Amino acid sequence: MHDTALFDLFMRFALTAALGFLIGLERGKAASDNAHMGTRDFILFGLIGATSALIAQVTGSDWVMALGFIGFLAMLVSGYWADRQEAIEQGWEHENPGITTELAAILMFFVGILVVFGQAIPAIALSILALAVLSHKQTISTLRAGIQDYEFSATLKFLVISFIILPVLPRQSADTFITADLGTLTAVESVAEGQERLVLDLATDLSFSAGEAVKLHNSAGPIDGMLTVSAVDPVRLEGVYSGAARFEEGQPLRMQLNIPVVSTMLEAIRPYKVWLIVVLVSFISYIGYILVKVIGPRAGIGLTGIIGGLASSTVTTLSFAKRSTEAPAWNQSFAVAVILASSVMFPRLLLEIFVVNTQLTRNMIVPMMAMGVTGMVMAALYHFRAREEVGEGAELRLENPFSLKSAVTFGLLFAAILMLTRLAITYLGDAWLPVVALVSGLTDADAIAFSISDAQHAGLISLDWASFNVVLGALSNTFMKLFLVLTLGHRGLFKRLLLAFIVIGTVGIVTMLLYYDLSSF
Repeated sequence: MHDTALFDLFMRFALTAALGFLIGLERGKAASDNAHMGTRDFILFGLIGATSALIAQVTGSDWVMALGFIGFLAMLVSGYWADRQEAIEQGWEHENPGITTELAAILMFFVGILVVFGQAIPAIALSILALAVLSHKQTISTLRAGIQDYEFSATLKFLVISFIILPVLPRQSADTFITADLGTLTAVESVAEGQERLVLDLATDLSFSAGEAVKLHNSAGPIDGMLTVSAVDPVRLEGVYSGAARFEEGQPLRMQLNIPVVSTMLEAIRPYKVWLIVVLVSFISYIGYILVKVIGPRAGIGLTGIIGGLASSTVTTLSFAKRSTEAPAWNQSFAVAVILASSVMFPRLLLEIFVVNTQLTRNMIVPMMAMGVTGMVMAALYHFRAREEVGEGAELRLENPFSLKSAVTFGLLFAAILMLTRLAITYLGDAWLPVVALVSGLTDADAIAFSISDAQHAGLISLDWASFNVVLGALSNTFMKLFLVLTLGHRGLFKRLLLAFIVIGTVGIVTMLLYYDLSSF
C-alpha cells in the first residue's frame, strides 16, 4: 500500500474514532442507565464498523460486514438483556431505560463503515444530527407534550396532500384528457428520421380532411408530436406522424378532441398547478399557526402577513379569511396581516420585473410604491386600533393549523378564474388589453406583468401603455382579495378591509391617471 493511501486510511480511522468520542461523550454526560457503555466503547464501536468495511474491501466480500454486524448486534442484545435481568433482581423492572444508547451504538458502527468507504461528509452529518437529537432529550419531550392530537392530525393531512397527492397529479393541461377512440393501426412505415407513415382503421362517426393535424393519445396519455392527415375515407385514415414516439401494428390510438370553447378553458387547468395552490394555502396557514403559537398572536399574525406576501398575498389572504371565521374578535389584527401581504406584493412585483425589464420597472415605480406605502400606512393605523380593540392579555385560540376544506374551495375557485382568464385572453386579444389585465389579475398579478413586459420589450406596445396595464393587473389582484374575504371569510374582516383597499385603490388609480399619458389610447 502506498504511503499516501496508508495515510488516508489512518485519517479515516482517526475520523471514526473522533466521531465515536463525541457521541460517547454525550452518552456519558447523559448519565444513561446503560453505564457499561462509556466513551471508549463508542470509539471502539465505530472502529469495529470501520475494520469490517476494510476487511470487506480487501477480501472483496460484503459478507464480512454482515457477519461483523450480526456479532456486534448479538453483543448489544446480550448486554441489554443482562441489564434488564439485573433491574428485575433489584426490583426496578417498572423503570424503562429505553434503547437510545443501543441505537446510537448501531449508528456508530455504520458511521465507521461510511468513513472507510469514502463517505466522510455523510458520516459527519449523521453524527452531528445524532448528537443534536441525543443532547436535546428534554426539549423534544417538552415539544411532544405540547403537541395536541388535532395538531398532529392536521400535520399528517398536510404531509399527505403535499407529498402523496401532489407528486402523482398530472402536469399537462386538462384538455389533453378529453379524447375519443381514433382507431387501430394496420400499417407503420418509417419515411424519414422522426417521421412515420401510419395507416389506421377508423372508429365510427369520425371525419377528417387532408392536411388536418391530429393530436394522438394512447393508454398512457398524450403522445408528443402530431399526425398530419394525407388521405382519408370513411373507414381508413393515412397520415404522417412527426415526433419521437414509435408505433406498432395493432396498437389502438385515441385522439384529442378539439371543442373550441371547452378546450380553451381546459387548457388553463393543470391539476398539478391547481393542487399546488391548495398546498401553498395550507402551508401559509400552517406557518401562521406556528408563529402565533411560538411568538404570540400579534407579532405572529403580522409576521405571517409579511412572509406570506413575499410568497403569495392571495393565499395569505385566504388563510386569514378562514381564521376570521374561527376568531372574529381578532379581525382587526387579521386585517393588518392581509393589508401587509397586499402591500408587500407591489415592491415584490417591481423587483421581479426589474430582473427582465428595467425600463418598465422605472416607469412603474411611482404608482406601485404609492400603493405599497399607502398600504403600509393603513396597516400601521389598523395595528394601533387592533391594540385598542383587543387587550394586551387577550388570548387567540386557533382550533386547527389549517383547513383543508377551505384550501380545496379556493383551489376550485382558482381553477374557475383560470378558465375565465384564458377565455378573455384568447377571444378579446391585445385591443382589449385593460380588460385582459383586469381579468388576468384576478388570479395572478405576476403572470400578466411578465406577459406585458415581454410585449413591451418586443416593441409591440408603448412603455406607458404597458406600465398602465401592469399596475391595473396589480390593482385587480388587490380587489380580488376582497372578493375572497367576502365569500370565504367573516363579514367583520371584509368591512375592515373594504375601507383600506378603497384607499389603496384610489391612490393607485389617481397616480396612474396623473402619471401616464393615455391620450393616444
